[in-house]
Amino acid sequence: KRMWVVQRSSIKHVLCLVVKCVLTKLWFIFVFVFFNSNRSEIKLTVLINVDALLYLQMGYANPQQKAAGIHTRLYSRAFIIDDGNRTVVFVTADIGMVSQRLRLEVLRALKEKYGNLYRQDNVVLSGTHTHCGLAGYFQYTLFMITSNGYIKSSIQPLVNGIVKSIDIAHSNKRPGRIYRNKGELDDSSINRSPHSYLNNPEDERNRYKWNTDKQVLVLKFTDLDGDGIGMISWFAVHAVSMNYTNRMVSSDNMGYASYLLEKDKNHGALPGQGSFVAGFSSSNLGDVTPNTRGPHCVNSGLPCDYLNSSCPVGGTKECKAFGPGEDMFDSTKIIGHSIYMKAKELYANAVEEVTGPIHAAHQWVNMTDVTVQINETHTVSTCKPALGHSFAAGTTDGGGDLNFTQGDSTAPDFRVSAGNTPSSYL
Repeated sequence: KRMWVVQRSSIKHVLCLVVKCVLTKLWFIFVFVFFNSNRSEIKLTVLINVDALLYLQMGYANPQQKAAGIHTRLYSRAFIIDDGNRTVVFVTADIGMVSQRLRLEVLRALKEKYGNLYRQDNVVLSGTHTHCGLAGYFQYTLFMITSNGYIKSSIQPLVNGIVKSIDIAHSNKRPGRIYRNKGELDDSSINRSPHSYLNNPEDERNRYKWNTDKQVLVLKFTDLDGDGIGMISWFAVHAVSMNYTNRMVSSDNMGYASYLLEKDKNHGALPGQGSFVAGFSSSNLGDVTPNTRGPHCVNSGLPCDYLNSSCPVGGTKECKAFGPGEDMFDSTKIIGHSIYMKAKELYANAVEEVTGPIHAAHQWVNMTDVTVQINETHTVSTCKPALGHSFAAGTTDGGGDLNFTQGDSTAPDFRVSAGNTPSSYL
């Protein structure tokens, strides 16, 4: 596992342009092969633009969730900041998350084009955490199980879109400034595991106003004349307004927020075509859900059990969290619009200029062998990972299929382990 921290600062001659590229348009060649004796004969080859049709989606770990159409397209948005001495690239892409394999493929493509200009220590790739993007771009077994393996025709459009967004940003750099602003958005997220949160020490919980992070942070990018050219916003919420029954490729609430702000700033331009780019990026979204009406039993309409998020009849599969809208499409619009409005307000009132040099840090950490000081005399070490009860139980945004429930510390009928550490130890 690797960890990196990037601090962005604006200089009077910051170079910044933000661009986006469509990721979801996939091209496939269908080859019909007829076998005759010991040889195969290619009878027909057709080039078809199928736009992600019939590909598994990444996020809910549901092998039955195959893409069957497009709700909203997926984009990559790239920001390049250069103070004359150092350069940092920040990309936010409409995907579930950035896998190690995807990152390596992007870095390989960048090295072929730019040499050592864009490297692992100054390129930050981030996913919006939509659960309705394409799957199949991970190299780890756990993710391969629910995405039917590693799918090269799924990862390549992601690589192409991310690299292309960086290409266009690189070729359109110009001097500019960055401004910072922050505020709170309290009506678009709740904690989906409030009982678990109460297990934190009381003195720690008393340090915070909410049981989730409600802060919205905005960076405003302008040219030297003060004209806006882009924005990055961070807000902690899962992109799961589109629930686990959805079969449409979608950028979810964060993508809709980007669409709205770009539409507002790029008058008359088609989606993805304007010069102003708004990146709504994921942050510490952990157990933060946009389904603000909370979990209810689908078969009765009553609230789910508070402790284990299950229903008397049907268990965890009947317990489902609902957003503020009439359906998941309406909820996506409502939450996305709320995030957009707060970011727009903060952007308009951003006056604190960010100055100073740019710094970037990158670190590899072996998480199976980290020493932790627990008191003045004792230390412990981390070990190989395992999947605990809570993982198998899923969440109120998508319950697990196995015989597990949240809040259960008893031994289940069987265990799923990714290492040699018993899950009950975690």
